[in-house]
Amino acid sequence: MAIITVAGASGGTVQVTVDGAMNTLFVGRTQGLADQLSDQLNNQGILDARYLNSGSNSKATGSSNQSGYGVVTAAGSYQVSGDFRWLTVGSNSATTAPSTALDAWVNIDASKVTTDYLSVVAGTTQGVSFRAGSQSGLFVGGSGDNLFQGNYLDQAPGAWDIRTGDGNDTIYAGAGNNTITLGTGVNYVHSDGQDTITATDGVQSITLNGGNSFVNVGENSLVVDAAGNEQITVGGASTVTGGSNDYINMAGATGTVEGGQLNTISAAHGDLYTTHTDSALINVSGALTFVGGTGDTTITAGQATIFGSNNLNAHFDGTSADSLFVANDGNETLDGASSAFGIHAFGNVVGTTGTQTFIGGSASDTLVAGVGNATLTGGSGAANVFGFRDGIAGADYTITDFGSAAGNSVLLVDYDYTASQFQQDVLDKAAHNGSNTTITLADNSKITFVDVSDLTTNQFGGLK
Repeated sequence: MAIITVAGASGGTVQVTVDGAMNTLFVGRTQGLADQLSDQLNNQGILDARYLNSGSNSKATGSSNQSGYGVVTAAGSYQVSGDFRWLTVGSNSATTAPSTALDAWVNIDASKVTTDYLSVVAGTTQGVSFRAGSQSGLFVGGSGDNLFQGNYLDQAPGAWDIRTGDGNDTIYAGAGNNTITLGTGVNYVHSDGQDTITATDGVQSITLNGGNSFVNVGENSLVVDAAGNEQITVGGASTVTGGSNDYINMAGATGTVEGGQLNTISAAHGDLYTTHTDSALINVSGALTFVGGTGDTTITAGQATIFGSNNLNAHFDGTSADSLFVANDGNETLDGASSAFGIHAFGNVVGTTGTQTFIGGSASDTLVAGVGNATLTGGSGAANVFGFRDGIAGADYTITDFGSAAGNSVLLVDYDYTASQFQQDVLDKAAHNGSNTTITLADNSKITFVDVSDLTTNQFGGLK
């Protein structure tokens, strides 16, 4: 813990506590503010310094060019109004031992300060509650658990530079364009403006209501976007709840993105879990678990496990390993034509409805039909397997390119056919329409093979 000595009133000094003595950047910036204050007070002579008393403190705008500088050295609630440009909160060097912090909770209401810019340098062991007005300003909460409340009522809210130490701080930033630099505690930020929020350590919980904000925070963070057009970067083991048209960068080894519409999501350093996204653009270097997404979605991932939902139209490229797709209720499309690794896709099951379109890539794919109608395209290149499950299948299915890859086959799961029975009951009774062939299974599944005029039992697995 560092102690910054700040010029006080009546020739005295104030000891302001700054958490994180190892955080030389934060300590250095606070010392720089103390030097700036000392210059304005002692060299330029533009400040009228006074110790404030608990209760009401007012500085009228006079004929001189001196603005007020208020010094708080005791616990209590302070209402500050009028012409103040600086406030300092800390221990009085004249009455406390050197390097001793003010062990107190201080509440300051500066909502009626009339200057256009107010600088606040505060550091107590317990913390400071500060309420801003319509002015812009700088707030440094050097230590303790601080509460900053910005202005929500004024038609022209100010812009604040807010910096906190290692305490557990709560910031209601107001509706202005604020810059918030968070310390290493467990912090909560409620943003209603267009804010820049950064932190390298600590645990951050951030709610964005204003839109067009920039967030860059570390591990174990939670960012909830209730607006849109945000730029969000979080460290590992963090969760982002998306808004709309966000750019979300998951910078750690793991992370979660929930909801959101038309968002661009990247995880260049590890794995990602997403749930209930809508029309997202997703790029993951490692493994993606995609649950319940919908809309026109583009996915690039090393490997993916995708659980679809109604109206999902997924364009998928697997870049390092085989991937899994499981359809759910509703109409879903998986287009993996650009994937160089295999796709194992399973249609919906009994108790759900909907249709599927599965398109494989150049690797060996397994495309398994569900209870609804389905169109299956294996892709050229390696041999593919087209699967049908007795007790689940029973609809109309189309295999568009059965003849495009050597070794393509159909797998019949739990059907009670011998090879001779299948030849007699299915293949010999196949219907031909131009160059297409349609077979009907015992469960009334109708499978059409496009541009295939002849089928043999050797192309069907699962026969007894």
